[in-house]
Amino acid sequence: MRFLQTAAVCCSVLFTACATTSANGVGSSTAVAKTKTNPEFITTAEIDAATFRDAYEIVQRLRPSWFTKARASSGGSLTGTQVSGSSGGMSGVQSGGSGGTLVVYLDNTRMGGPEALRDISASAITSLQYMDAATATAKLPGIGSTVISGAIVATSRVGH
Repeated sequence: MRFLQTAAVCCSVLFTACATTSANGVGSSTAVAKTKTNPEFITTAEIDAATFRDAYEIVQRLRPSWFTKARASSGGSLTGTQVSGSSGGMSGVQSGGSGGTLVVYLDNTRMGGPEALRDISASAITSLQYMDAATATAKLPGIGSTVISGAIVATSRVGH
């Protein structure tokens, strides 16, 4: 039994040394790759690991880049609309950039824009996924010819 404990400690030390330093003294990416999260997906384990109020807070704390990706492809606006003016007056509302709006889906049902995430309780979510505009347009119902910057798809614990 003592031999097994010693062997386990040696293997642990060896693994730690190999994971943190490669042959040339530079940190290894092998250990990091095993713990790296998927940038396009939030799992149940990640959601359950902390306390969140709603789906918006989950995205805001775990994958804030989803909102910045949508802003970047929509010309800086998450809602996809911006007011344009000329000579000090308002001339109308135009679509923000070429990307349009970020849309939110819950179990294949379109909920609206990013603010709809605030209406989805964190305890009701099993996963969240970000889709770029092309993928969302191809896979999600009801987009049609609507110009979007991307989509956040929530899967509920009930619907899963």
